[in-house]
Amino acid sequence: AQLAAPERSRALAQAVLDHVTQADFTYTLVPGRYGETNQDLIDEFWLDRKEGFCEHFASAFVVVMRALGIPSRVVTGYQGTDPLPVDGYYLVRQSHAHAWAEYWQDGIGWVRADPTAAVAPDRIVRSRHLVPAPGLVAGALGGINPQFWAKLRGAWEAANNRWNQWVLNYSRGQQLALLKQLGFSAPSWEDLALLLIGVLSGLSLLGAAWAWSDRRRQDPWQRQAQQLRRALGSIGLSAEAHESPRALGLKLRQRFGSRATALVQLLDALELQRYGRAALSRPSAPWLRAVHTETRLLRRSNTAPPPR
Repeated sequence: AQLAAPERSRALAQAVLDHVTQADFTYTLVPGRYGETNQDLIDEFWLDRKEGFCEHFASAFVVVMRALGIPSRVVTGYQGTDPLPVDGYYLVRQSHAHAWAEYWQDGIGWVRADPTAAVAPDRIVRSRHLVPAPGLVAGALGGINPQFWAKLRGAWEAANNRWNQWVLNYSRGQQLALLKQLGFSAPSWEDLALLLIGVLSGLSLLGAAWAWSDRRRQDPWQRQAQQLRRALGSIGLSAEAHESPRALGLKLRQRFGSRATALVQLLDALELQRYGRAALSRPSAPWLRAVHTETRLLRRSNTAPPPR
C-alpha cells in the first residue's frame, strides 16, 4: 500500500495523542487483568477501562495508527536511571523498562511517539517510575525511615557493583593498569607473573611464620603447670606432668609435713579452680604468686623434714 503523506501521518499521530490526553486515561502498574471477557484486549483498554502501563498505551497507539493506514510498531527499552548514583555508576532497574511507539513518516522515516507521556509526563520528562507495593519487611523499613532505607540499598548495590567490576570483570587491561600504578613503566605478562609469584611467596612466608608462632603458643593452664613444677623443684620436690594437684599435695605432706600445709591448701584450691563446678576460664595470677611465696618460705626454713 502506498504510504500516507507526511502531513497526514503527523496529524493523525497527534490526534491519537490528544485523544489519550483528553479521554481520562490513567497510568498505573496495577491495572488488573485484561482479557477475562470475550472483548478484544485493545478494545477493552481503549474504549472501556482506560488504565494501564506503557505497554498498553504503546500497543493501543500502534493498533489505532495501523487501522488508519499508518505503518507503526512498538519499541521497548529503558527510560531513565536512578537520580543519584552512589559510586559514579548510573543504575538502570527493571522498573525503568519502558515501551513506546514509532510510526512511519514519508520522507523522514520512523518517528517516535510516546502516548505514555501524554497521560503521565512525570514518567517520561522527569524519569519517575512507578513501583509495585512493597512487601511486609521492605514496607516496614521504608515506612520507618525512607531516606535511610534508600541509602542502605544504594550502599549495598555500590558494593555489589565494585565486586562485579574488580573481581568478576577484572580484565587484562585493569591488571596492566594496576602494574603501572605499582611503578612498572611498560608492564607485560612477564611482569604480572613475577608479581604474582612474589605475592604468593610472601603469603606463604606469612603463613609459615604464623604456623611457627602458633606452634609455640601454649595454653595458659599449661604455662601455669610448668611454673608450678619449677617452683616445687626449687624445694627439691619432683613433679611430673601427669600428676594432679591433689597428688602433688600428697607428696608435699609426705615430704614436709605440717610446714607445707599452706602450700597443700593452695594445690587443693587449684584443683577446684581447674576442675570444679565453678572452674575458672584462665589461671589466677594471685594464686601463682602465693605459691611462689610459700615455696620461698620452705626453702628458707632450712630444716629437715620430720621423720616418717
